[in-house]
Amino acid sequence: MKKIFLILGLFFLENKVIVLICLTFFANCLAFGIDDPNFKKEKTFTIKSNKELTEIAKILHSVSSLEGIQYYSNTHGEWETLYHKAGYIENPNNQKFLPDSYYSGTDKTYYCLLEDNSLGKCVFKIDYLENSSAINAKFIIVNPITFMGITGISPNNLDIQLNVKKYENTLQFVIQIVAKYQTISFLESKLEKSLNARLDALYKWFTDELAKE
Repeated sequence: MKKIFLILGLFFLENKVIVLICLTFFANCLAFGIDDPNFKKEKTFTIKSNKELTEIAKILHSVSSLEGIQYYSNTHGEWETLYHKAGYIENPNNQKFLPDSYYSGTDKTYYCLLEDNSLGKCVFKIDYLENSSAINAKFIIVNPITFMGITGISPNNLDIQLNVKKYENTLQFVIQIVAKYQTISFLESKLEKSLNARLDALYKWFTDELAKE
């Protein structure tokens, strides 16, 4: 009888481990949402601030404030405008800009258009998650990004996540960019430089907005 219980115990333990491995695997897949990305960068910044999370949330809901932000172009060796136009739109087909007040809570699907200096017109779906201590905005590309008729990034293959956590008088701001693009030499180089530049540009945008009264 002891042997039977021992065998059953080992069987349960083995299967429990298998289940945990499977759950971990699927959780990681859901976290990134892109199969086999060839670009994945994350930067974490700790910023001193006494602002409440509701004030921080307003920044992440103010998509139009991205218009005109600057980034350093390593290709041209100078500062350039990253987004020439930015704002919410009703949907990918109706690209008329809507005011930031269009945001009305997390139980809704949002879209925005960012007219990118090097990537062209990019339409993103935005998913917001918010609780009492953190807010997350995830931008998912919904239209293909093309160069000279070649699709460099397909729909759903570019995620930009902005996450802010509140810790007493500090904020932890995390920027994560995950992408899968065509492995063509001239495209790889262009896209990698562009995506890297966006990490620093988005940090500068957030801290500039945070400093405003």
